[in-house]
Amino acid sequence: MQITNSQSKSVQQIFSEMQQHFPKAQLKKPFLSPQTIIIPHDNYKYLLRYKQQYLQVDFIPPVMWIIGGMLAGFGLFTIVLSLVFQTLVISFGGAIPVIIGLLLIKVVFKSTRKNEFKSFEDEANIVVNSNHQGI
Repeated sequence: MQITNSQSKSVQQIFSEMQQHFPKAQLKKPFLSPQTIIIPHDNYKYLLRYKQQYLQVDFIPPVMWIIGGMLAGFGLFTIVLSLVFQTLVISFGGAIPVIIGLLLIKVVFKSTRKNEFKSFEDEANIVVNSNHQGI
């Protein structure tokens, strides 16, 4: 998901406007990543990654969902390895099962909460593209 930055606002301007609507919003600069506005909501967090012309919208699911996704990734990878080698091969390590699990959980989490994500994206779009501060 992306929100266009049609008025070419700086990340600080966008952050101050977001903070008026979402008081717990934080502005952080993760290592090797663009500046990110983090907005906690319910049990997960929305991430607005600042790029000059747009904001990339992403999210971090709840911790229990992430752990479940990693376990599901290990299970799927165990099944695939067992089918390939035609013997039971239990996989509890490596990055591939973790990545598969995280991607799987993000897809499931996002598909089950489409309305919430669309609502947040619409609200953030209005805040980012408003002509004045404080709607």
